[in-house]
Amino acid sequence: MRNIYVFGNEYIEQDSLAKRLASCIGTRLNIVYCTSPEQILDSEEKEILMLDVVKNIRKPIIIKDASQIKSSKMISLHDFDLGFFLNLMKAMGIKKKIKIIGIPPKGNISEIAKEVQQWI
Repeated sequence: MRNIYVFGNEYIEQDSLAKRLASCIGTRLNIVYCTSPEQILDSEEKEILMLDVVKNIRKPIIIKDASQIKSSKMISLHDFDLGFFLNLMKAMGIKKKIKIIGIPPKGNISEIAKEVQQWI
């Protein structure tokens, strides 16, 4: 069974939708709730599939290149985000094919889940 690595912070409303949505996207995937981007390093899959909230979008998108992700300004270690980590991996020569399903920070969970299911 394929893994989907789910990112987000359930305590911050605008960053919690991916974790709430994960249980609605079907049983064909093993859902891995990530507490740190480092968890993807252990994956032996050819393509790492991730689900995360993306600011300033209105519908789900696919991101296949880490350079498409804008890293946020870090204020504390808690802000060490996925975009920063993926770009760091790339700079270190760690070559893993990624596919990020980016979802909006808010919206109808069942409608977003239907759109996401077409990519998994």
